Amino acid sequence: MDKKERNFWPLMIVGFLLFGGVMGTWTIIETQKNPVELDNSYMLGYHEVDKDINTILKNQQKFDKAYDINLLTTKISKGKNRVEILLKDKNNNLIKNAKIEVLITRPDTTKYDKKIKLKFNKDRYIADIDLDKEGRWNFIIKAKVGNLTGFKTYKLSTLQ
Repeated sequence: MDKKERNFWPLMIVGFLLFGGVMGTWTIIETQKNPVELDNSYMLGYHEVDKDINTILKNQQKFDKAYDINLLTTKISKGKNRVEILLKDKNNNLIKNAKIEVLITRPDTTKYDKKIKLKFNKDRYIADIDLDKEGRWNFIIKAKVGNLTGFKTYKLSTLQ
């Protein structure tokens, strides 16, 4: 009696197609669980920044020629912290009438974002903040003086 030879290559092709479909589905499910976070480097949505980036950068250059923003807070910890900012013009005069906001955010997520407004007190802008986690934090400062707006980002860590 003759033994009939079996051909397995059609099964292998079907197996590869099924494997590709399963892996594609798994990839889509995993990316839905971990969405891409919006870039918040200018405290605006991605589309606004994309549309107005040239204007934002020109205003930043004008602001940098006129003013200096300095974050006086150098150490942070989990829990209560005080944010202190010094805003001076290029002649070293204090600016007392600015509107200053700080966005405190994690580099990898917007889940713990905190936006605070600072008040002028004696010679600096001050606000208190409560940090939920230890680790790295970005302090994005937005200062508005008259019709000029400037941004500055500082990276701080509770692990020092």
